[in-house]
Amino acid sequence: MDEISLSVPRYRREVGVVAPVEGGTVRIELIDGVVQVLGDPAGLRDLARWCLSLSDPSVSDGGHIHLDPGYSPLSSESVALLIARDDSIDATPAPSLR
Repeated sequence: MDEISLSVPRYRREVGVVAPVEGGTVRIELIDGVVQVLGDPAGLRDLARWCLSLSDPSVSDGGHIHLDPGYSPLSSESVALLIARDDSIDATPAPSLR
């Protein structure tokens, strides 16, 4: 099976959460109470790298990043996005969508 593989640098406290970007574009919209994440392939990989960076075991609970409209990877039409690590969330898997 073909795979898509992403990597990010290990977390270093003195640097913070870092994720290299390809320069893709993502737009976050809130429409009728539904958050929509829309992006080109590179932008979706950029967003995935931010999430992967926050999953590093060395990142503290509450570690987060702010992504603002007009700054990579968010388009200027996007709403702002905060991605945060919350270790208190129940780790029980949600039912599959398939």
